[in-house]
Amino acid sequence: MLARVRLADGAAPPQEMLVRDISQFGLSGAVRGPVPVRDAVVTVTLADGRELWGLVRWVDRNLIGIEFARD
Repeated sequence: MLARVRLADGAAPPQEMLVRDISQFGLSGAVRGPVPVRDAVVTVTLADGRELWGLVRWVDRNLIGIEFARD
């Protein structure tokens, strides 16, 4: 499934992210702009307006994996 979300990390302006895979635990996808660093705290805004936050767990060029924070 491909979907677009909004990604913000505090170090750069919010940007679009193309999601390749998403689950209840996290997501992976590609960004065009500045790539967040590993272990950065990020906020992901879904198309329906919900916001999730988590940590960048891996980076490979412009691809990143985010683990969502759990309650």
